[in-house]
Amino acid sequence: MSEQVNECNSKSNQILFDIIIKEIDEENGFISFDRFMELALYHSKLGYYTKKNKRVGKDGDFITSVSIGKCYGTILARYFESIIEDRFHKEKQIVIVEFGAENGDLALDVMTELKNILNKVLFKKIKYIVVEPFDSKRKELELRLHSNRAENYSIVPDLRKEKNLNGFVMGNEVLDAMPFRRVRMKNGKWIELGVGFKRSEDKSFLIEAERNVQCELLSEYVSKISNVAPEGFTTEVNVGLKGFLKNIYLSFSNLSGLFVDYGNNHDELIVSNRLDGTVRGYSGHRYIKNFLKSPGSHDITANVNFDYFQEIAEECGFDIGEPVDQYRFLTNAAKEWLLEIETSEIERIEKDKVINQFKMLIHPTIMGTSFKVLEFKK
Repeated sequence: MSEQVNECNSKSNQILFDIIIKEIDEENGFISFDRFMELALYHSKLGYYTKKNKRVGKDGDFITSVSIGKCYGTILARYFESIIEDRFHKEKQIVIVEFGAENGDLALDVMTELKNILNKVLFKKIKYIVVEPFDSKRKELELRLHSNRAENYSIVPDLRKEKNLNGFVMGNEVLDAMPFRRVRMKNGKWIELGVGFKRSEDKSFLIEAERNVQCELLSEYVSKISNVAPEGFTTEVNVGLKGFLKNIYLSFSNLSGLFVDYGNNHDELIVSNRLDGTVRGYSGHRYIKNFLKSPGSHDITANVNFDYFQEIAEECGFDIGEPVDQYRFLTNAAKEWLLEIETSEIERIEKDKVINQFKMLIHPTIMGTSFKVLEFKK
């Protein structure tokens, strides 16, 4: 077992730590890792993603394609336009559903560009739906979108009440932030890794705890890789993915969806030197190995298993293609837009700004090949 002493760096983190300790104690010394993530990242008031702190951008903990600039949202809008013309132009309403909207930048960028390129009749059909489960964040998003005079949008706590939708679903770096379980091959059998604690004098420790695999979905997954997993191999499994995708499937009549994230295929994940899996923390653009330390103060993430996503998506009824490098996807989607920029009367400095953003998005050592686009349809 690994031990990680608690070093809470704020009062709120200490309160959250005490909440986690109390729950572990009530659950006989073990909580699953996805439950730990739910508390550390998504506690309604104290979680990393629910507190009012700077997470994204050069002054935050990490950068995203959205935080690089408006280029990303502009290209996605062009991508949506092409599909609207092909699949949805006859619908009375066309929705764009976004998960993980954070501060609303992508919503504003996409809708601004769609308003510029679609005719008025078609644009009025567009409804942008932000799915945000937390009340405090919904209020922040409402204020941000309203103050920027956004049109045709709504913010909902979940998608389950929405039915017979036609249009799009998207999420940028949503899958990697979903709570997951951890398992390890130990002495020829699978064990589940969760979180426990111990006390030593006046200090408390969060520790890696073990138990037999009990979750049915977890058992189903590990049974498929038992014959190829080496001793000591550790991996992460998103047991909530099926429910998440099934809710999307049931809400739509016709759908074109995409999730963009970093990750690996099955064969890349099954390697003998990956003894701790891919889980890690991030804070201030730095990698945090001790991800149990000071919960609520940093992000916790893991590489997405693309093969697992494809398998679950197909089980839910979606048609899904192979993961595509962000470089290839954005280059194809941006062809006409890039030509328009070169021939436009925009000042050179603005052209260079946009082109530099595009280069960052497709550069192989930044985001071009590490990020994949997962497209799926209904």
